[in-house]
Amino acid sequence: MRAELKRLASSLALAWKAGTRIDEPTGLNRPQSRNEAYWVQDRMAELLGTGVGGWKIGAALRAVQIAEGHDGPIPGRIMRDRIFVGAAELPHALYAGYNAELEYAFRLKHALPARGTPYSRDEVASAVNLVPGIEIAGSRLDIRSTNAKTLLAIADNGSGGAFVFGEDVADWQKLDLNGLSIEAGMPGEPVELYRGSQRGDVVTVLAEMIDGLLQRGVALSAGDYLSTGSLCVPLQLRRGQPFDARFGGICQLRVTLV
Repeated sequence: MRAELKRLASSLALAWKAGTRIDEPTGLNRPQSRNEAYWVQDRMAELLGTGVGGWKIGAALRAVQIAEGHDGPIPGRIMRDRIFVGAAELPHALYAGYNAELEYAFRLKHALPARGTPYSRDEVASAVNLVPGIEIAGSRLDIRSTNAKTLLAIADNGSGGAFVFGEDVADWQKLDLNGLSIEAGMPGEPVELYRGSQRGDVVTVLAEMIDGLLQRGVALSAGDYLSTGSLCVPLQLRRGQPFDARFGGICQLRVTLV
């Protein structure tokens, strides 16, 4: 791979560790295709060396892509050392300016090996437990233009940061996920939930996500988290203000920047 992309991956890894931002790369200093963006993300993860605990997808639905100015979905890794369960107090210095997003994630009960045909919706549903979560999302790039916005987000680990997950819910298929009562936000500032075309069938999104990862040669193992995208308009976290989330009667989560 060309030297410019190697430098970009290195700069992103350093910014990830330090909680800093770098200037938006231009010209040949940024990826020119999805394959190049994936390469930068892969190299960034390799340089971090912390291990991967799962995968996330952003802008999975066309309505969300249009609203956010993307030309396709944005996959990223869930880094193992940034997974928390139930609640988390995170250093403000590392996550300043990051947003909280509510997400339906799932956890694989067993590995899904690559094969010649995609896994069906029913096969995927039987292979996972539901794990509601909060994504703490942010960019290491100071993006000022819309040109190549999607490619830059992919390169920057899908603009991912950390995740707070609930415990596994095994009997989740009895639930109406799109109708489940969700309340979340900071004191005096509730989140705005997506509605209508911005809320699709999360299991279909999951199946498409799994197919895309397997086509890229990604191995999916038992215990991996797979998050299917935001259920709400992102809400910027404020230092010292807890962000609480309640997913019906099945899960309560909290994240606080300290």
